[in-house]
Amino acid sequence: MKFWTGIFCILILAPIDTAFAYLDPGTGSMLLQVILGGFAAVGVALKLYWHKIRVALKPRRKTDTEDQAD
Repeated sequence: MKFWTGIFCILILAPIDTAFAYLDPGTGSMLLQVILGGFAAVGVALKLYWHKIRVALKPRRKTDTEDQAD
């Protein structure tokens, strides 16, 4: 569904020749802040959930009780 929505938007906007738009000099600064904020958010999320991620990715070892059951 997202694919067709994207194609539809491209086809609707493709015939437009001229866009009378103005990018303020602060726009680049704002975009940079959004990108750096995204990296910071990912870093904080990794820090908060690092133990759960590490446990999920670590191979499980057999315990002594499991060895005796086999």
